[in-house]
Amino acid sequence: MKNIQLTASEIGTLWMTYQQKTMLLRMIEHFLLHTEDKKSKKIMMGLHKDISTFTVKIEKLFIQEGHSIPLGYTEQDVNLEAPKLFDQHFDIMCMKLMKAISMGMHVLHVNMAYREDLLILFSDLTALTQKYYNQCSMYLAEKGLFTRPPYLSNDQGIQFVIDKDYFRGNKLVGDERVLNAIEVAHLYHAIENNTIGLTLMIGFAQSAKEKDIQDYFLKGKKLANQVVDDISQIMKKDDIQFTKPPNGALTSSTISPFSDKLMMYCTSLLCSFSLGSNAFGTAFSLRSDLPLKVASLGKSIFDFASEGAKLMAKYGWMEEPPQMIDRRAIMKSKK
Repeated sequence: MKNIQLTASEIGTLWMTYQQKTMLLRMIEHFLLHTEDKKSKKIMMGLHKDISTFTVKIEKLFIQEGHSIPLGYTEQDVNLEAPKLFDQHFDIMCMKLMKAISMGMHVLHVNMAYREDLLILFSDLTALTQKYYNQCSMYLAEKGLFTRPPYLSNDQGIQFVIDKDYFRGNKLVGDERVLNAIEVAHLYHAIENNTIGLTLMIGFAQSAKEKDIQDYFLKGKKLANQVVDDISQIMKKDDIQFTKPPNGALTSSTISPFSDKLMMYCTSLLCSFSLGSNAFGTAFSLRSDLPLKVASLGKSIFDFASEGAKLMAKYGWMEEPPQMIDRRAIMKSKK
């Protein structure tokens, strides 16, 4: 298998993984300097060590294939002299979200791998991610910071849809159908993720160096608030009681521990995860008003992500993935 050349999809997935993992390493390095909890520090140290092992493996694969090692995120993207920016166990909350993103990425990348060593690599990354996701979840549960979605109040037995009104979110006469358990699961998931995203946006805006980057993060704060508020209203309309997920806290520091470049990439990653989660949730929503609402929010997220990409290009922060050969350019050069 070692003599089989990696495909474009395999090179692409390795490149994406390297970008995300090097970003996480820089974030963990800041968190490690300021965590005062022994268990939190142990989780972070283990995660940093294990991620570092995989970044080295990916670097070796790029070298073996004759490709340049991506730049990713280096010591230039973290200020280890910066004071603490986030507080109250936010480090573990943030890592839990990042591990959720990683799980989705690695499972997808396993399906894009064809060479045996790549299948093993992404399978191992999936297992590693699940391990630390569980550790972060259990840590937050022990600290009383692991809120749960709403509970079903009673068992209604086995039922089948017999009325087309089941799919209608807004009836002409009468009230809407109440949300089912699957719809609640995806809606609460969006609230949970955007609550953490909101804290990140505030922290990034508070510490960004460039004015237009700061303004961008403030837009992100407004968007995260809108997502949480709009989805909360859908659930409240059905009198569904739920506890708002914890979102940590911020210090008063305005000195950024991370480069604007890293914070913009992190925001881009959150947007991609949100768009993917929304699409997945929409596929399982049987009430017709929900896809419309989610699509509206999705457009806002997409527009926000597109604006961010333009800002990254403006400052020369957007590293290009490996490119296919431009056949048209070759043909034009012959004329």
